[in-house]
Amino acid sequence: MPEAHALTTRTIDSGGARLHCVSAGRSDAPMVLFLHGFPARWSTWRRPMRALAEAGFFAVAPDLRGYGESDKPPGVSAYSSARRVCLVGHDFGGGLAWGTAMLRPDLVSRLAILNSVHPVGFEREIRKWSQLKKSWYVFFFLIPRVPEWFLSRQDFRFVRRSLADDGLSREDIDDLLEGVRPPRALGAAIDWYRASFWDGVRGRVPRAKVDIPTLVVWGDKEPHLNAALADPPADWVSRARVVHIPEASHWVHHDAPDKVAALLHAHFAGGEAAERQASAL
Repeated sequence: MPEAHALTTRTIDSGGARLHCVSAGRSDAPMVLFLHGFPARWSTWRRPMRALAEAGFFAVAPDLRGYGESDKPPGVSAYSSARRVCLVGHDFGGGLAWGTAMLRPDLVSRLAILNSVHPVGFEREIRKWSQLKKSWYVFFFLIPRVPEWFLSRQDFRFVRRSLADDGLSREDIDDLLEGVRPPRALGAAIDWYRASFWDGVRGRVPRAKVDIPTLVVWGDKEPHLNAALADPPADWVSRARVVHIPEASHWVHHDAPDKVAALLHAHFAGGEAAERQASAL
């Protein structure tokens, strides 16, 4: 029998698209589903997955549609947003996690968000110049084909420099960029942002109150999002707890993997006292 922390690869069919997934732990254990952001792939979750598996959970991390080894259907519409799971999301994956909790709360037992924004909170904050100038890339991504050319040129030089400025190591950067290196992957990854923008314009963004127990883990050295966005709007999220990690950046699960894993374990195990003990690590 494989060890609980061993990683297993499988391909699943989801909504007509094949998703490459990596899992750790026993499949009959409580499930934790990890959703990565841009530019990344399943491997951004490698250390928290092993820690959660050793704690008795079934940890699963897919390459999101369009990334890595998952299918890459053409067209922006393909990127518009059965078992109950504990759901974790970082960056754009956090937006998907918020949307899932709003649209299908019956499928999510507990929610964890890592350096990502609640959609309503972001709509409010982006009206400020301080956040608008940090979100320039959202509007740049709306241009056809140019972002794909610019970001991929010289072996992703601009992306590499940005991730290095965030504090990621050369090894982590090389690993994460495998998510957008395959043919059509970068365009598909950017299509997530295009679809999200146009869904917002057309009023298709989910708007429902989240009553699920929610943990927000926030690296305070976040350069891309205003600090106010750490706290989800109280009128839209009723049971949120925010834990700040002062020494961590946007990539909080890379900068403080043991602390993040302990917080996730405590949150998903359902003990508030354990959560507070984990946050003090």
